[in-house]
Amino acid sequence: MPQATFYTHVADIADFICRLSVRAVEKGARVLVWAEAEEEIERIDLDLWRNPPEGFLPHEIWHADTAYPQDVPLALAYGSELPEIDAEIVVLNISEHFWCDAPAAPERVLEIVGESLEELAAARERFRAYRQQGFTIEHHNMQGKA
Repeated sequence: MPQATFYTHVADIADFICRLSVRAVEKGARVLVWAEAEEEIERIDLDLWRNPPEGFLPHEIWHADTAYPQDVPLALAYGSELPEIDAEIVVLNISEHFWCDAPAAPERVLEIVGESLEELAAARERFRAYRQQGFTIEHHNMQGKA
């Protein structure tokens, strides 16, 4: 059964994306960070060159109209239409898209939610959509932790 994990009340989303990406890759996952815009992906790319400071997480920017990268554990991409990817790729979603509606829904989606009332309200909608599509839901309140 597919799973959606929500991390809510995240104070520093940029730092949390890097830390969560590293943690997922260390557990053996191949990860796709999906954003709305190219600027977000460029910023994350720069952040990953500095964070973690003690190492480097191999990654590349992927354009969804090309073959998915096989030689790096982390891909960064953006777009207005969700691509079809292998189900075992973990999607770290920082976009407004609902990955439960993707052409082929991944087995695991990580949703990062900030602290604002608007972000939390949008997360509730996502939560309901994933649940309705048969995803198991997991929630971690990061208030004061991240």
